[in-house]
Amino acid sequence: MSSLAESLYAEIEKIQAIDIHSHVRPLKPSAAGLRELLGYHYYTELAFSCGLEKDQMAVSLSDEAMVTALVARMADFDNTVQYGWIVELARKLFDFKDRRLTEANWRPLAAAAAKCLAGTDWSAEVLRRANIEKVFLTNTFTEDLDGFDRHVLVPCLRCDDLVFHTARPATLDGLAQRTGVTVGNVATLKQAIRGVFSYFSGRGARCAAISLTPEFVCLPVKPAEAEPLLTAALQGEPLSAEETAQLRSFVFYLIADGCREFALPMQLMIGAVRGAYDHGVANGTDLVANTASLGQYADLFNRFHDVTFTVSYLSPTMAHELLTYTWIFRNVYASGHWWYTNIPGYIEADLRCRIEALPRTKLLGYYSDAYYIEFTLPKFNMYRRCLARVLAEQVEMKRLTEAEALAVAAALLRDNPKRIFNV
Repeated sequence: MSSLAESLYAEIEKIQAIDIHSHVRPLKPSAAGLRELLGYHYYTELAFSCGLEKDQMAVSLSDEAMVTALVARMADFDNTVQYGWIVELARKLFDFKDRRLTEANWRPLAAAAAKCLAGTDWSAEVLRRANIEKVFLTNTFTEDLDGFDRHVLVPCLRCDDLVFHTARPATLDGLAQRTGVTVGNVATLKQAIRGVFSYFSGRGARCAAISLTPEFVCLPVKPAEAEPLLTAALQGEPLSAEETAQLRSFVFYLIADGCREFALPMQLMIGAVRGAYDHGVANGTDLVANTASLGQYADLFNRFHDVTFTVSYLSPTMAHELLTYTWIFRNVYASGHWWYTNIPGYIEADLRCRIEALPRTKLLGYYSDAYYIEFTLPKFNMYRRCLARVLAEQVEMKRLTEAEALAVAAALLRDNPKRIFNV
């Protein structure tokens, strides 16, 4: 980085961030050990992609066998930013001194990690070092929201099962247990979904979220049109592709209704093709399609003009489209850098465009998407470096002063998340 970027980064590091999306487990935020950290899907995916067999990463293997095999293969992708995450994590959390993880040094690292991870209040220490105040969770509608500090680990209602698997026995049983409502028609489905929102809202949830596939069809469906579709689905009758799309969209609009009633923003994550690779490792079968578009969501954004929608995409081809929707729609916000776009090359390109085109109040800078709280540190630091480089360019071009650049950084990392999600 340039000296200006370094200077900005030093100040940006001091801004306490809000992480608005993660998969951190509320009752056990930390990894159990080095093996679990290295089992993060990024590493197993990349190792498998470049030759490591699945049986060499099997759950049944000992730590010695699995970690040794994975570390050896990681040398093939030590050029990646993902590899950089684990090294930075190890250095800043476990006092690792080396540049690379190797057969010779992983065992001492595992021992140091085990000692730290077993410590009292370790998760709080991680957030202190990462300078993150709050981490949003991903909670299924059946999940209990007790037993953890909801002021730090903020509940978020994940709605995928409600929309995509409405009539499955597990979903119906879960709704009955959560709300006491037995779903038998549209009226009771509405009642059950409202009950879920009431439970989550009453326990500090600050948003709902859903991942929408490229083929998802977002269109308004009248209750009278949805009633026979729901009845057939509940009776186990097959629906056509068009009927399935209609029922899913109807339920999706019910979710938006819940967000409106309970004043919760909705996080839309658009574009993942689920289960596309038959031979992939666990959590490593999803890909991206370039066919998704925000065009079909215009009715949703218009109809629910009083609901805040924060939008992330998986394909960079949607970058300009999201920029225009954030520009025009008051209730649409560009959010983070999701999954396959979560690398500096894509982040910085998007950041340049967003900062140059959009009000700073419309931008949500970053979320970790982390499964273990330890990964919040290197991921946010990666983003802070990207932000520092992009803002340094703006200062060098005389578009912003250094003070103004830092105000933009504060808006993206902290001020906007706190305001938009009311935390």
